[in-house]
Amino acid sequence: MTLYDDVKNSYFNVSLTGDLFEDVKRVCDANQGTHAYLWGHLLDVANEAKNLAKRFGLDEAAAFTGGLLHDIGGLVPEQQRVALAEELGIDVLPEERLVPMLLHGKFSAYFAADIFGVTAPEILTAITYHTTLHANPTDLEKVVCLADKVKWDGEGTPPYLTDLLRAFDQSLEVATQYFIAELFDSDLLVVHPWLREVYGVYFDKTSR
Repeated sequence: MTLYDDVKNSYFNVSLTGDLFEDVKRVCDANQGTHAYLWGHLLDVANEAKNLAKRFGLDEAAAFTGGLLHDIGGLVPEQQRVALAEELGIDVLPEERLVPMLLHGKFSAYFAADIFGVTAPEILTAITYHTTLHANPTDLEKVVCLADKVKWDGEGTPPYLTDLLRAFDQSLEVATQYFIAELFDSDLLVVHPWLREVYGVYFDKTSR
């Protein structure tokens, strides 16, 4: 048995119906004991992404799907992430080896395609890049990323929330630029290369 077989048997061992919403809920319900927060967070982000997509004239269904699946890769235990990525042929960057949490977006996109049957490339990239974005992100990628930041899964209210919501009143682009600066200057364990890329695009500065 491969590590991926073990992961599927451990965390995705439910009867799938072909209805994405129902299937994601079934997976979350099956993992309630260890990931009680997950369904609520996924649903909150999906709804926020849909609302932002409507506000900025984007595909609401695609945004909802991206939000619904963006963190499903978080079911993989931290200590298994590097080995699983290598087994699946997923590129592992040095920063991701240091902080395996950063791999969850790649896993989420992989599971979205392999387990839940999502094939649209624009949705899969929105899932992949939702933590940091990357150079020249699409509007759908921005929406899924920022929906996750508005509906974060941390305790209390995000310290940046008021300013981020105010930035949305100007444009999606202004909100994205605001959050990238906020994230880049925050107390990160490592700076992911994708974050360096998008920071460079918006601010054209030598990143740390």
